[in-house]
Amino acid sequence: MEDHKLIEKLKNEANISYEEAKAALEKSNWDILDAFVYLEVIGKVQRPSDSIFYTNEYKENYIQSMMTNNKNQENNYNNAKRDNTFEGIFVKVCKIIDICNNIFFEIKKENKVFLRIPVTVIILLLIFSFGIVIPLYIVGLFFDFEFSLSGKMREVDKINHVLKLISENVKKVKGKLKRGFKNG
Repeated sequence: MEDHKLIEKLKNEANISYEEAKAALEKSNWDILDAFVYLEVIGKVQRPSDSIFYTNEYKENYIQSMMTNNKNQENNYNNAKRDNTFEGIFVKVCKIIDICNNIFFEIKKENKVFLRIPVTVIILLLIFSFGIVIPLYIVGLFFDFEFSLSGKMREVDKINHVLKLISENVKKVKGKLKRGFKNG
């Protein structure tokens, strides 16, 4: 009776005939998981994608969900699309973080580098202590510190150009303030 239940369960879950289920179970010593793997090997059941990781605790639940999804291909397509979207966002965020780790923010004075840190750190400082970082940047400009980026990306040169223009304008304002105090 127990063998009959195993055959029926495998037959229903794998969507195969009674004879195929019985033969698979006989070849796998009546182990339903081994029988299912055997059916995957001979091509009777679709294999899971290689990018899926599961622990022993979740194997049976995973197999049941895969069998249900195999019966309903449209649902399977929608679930895969949703999973790929999340994975795509995660991959993009990781790429952005990697790019920011390879671009460095430099603080210089008279061509001597005082500080060189990854842009990722600057972004985190701006997020968590915006009220401190921006005033320090402005004060640094008035004390003739130069700020620049270094890295292999083309956009770094464009940003350095903007940072240089800001520095030059602050020097002009500083010169006007000095002349105003001397004349006044």
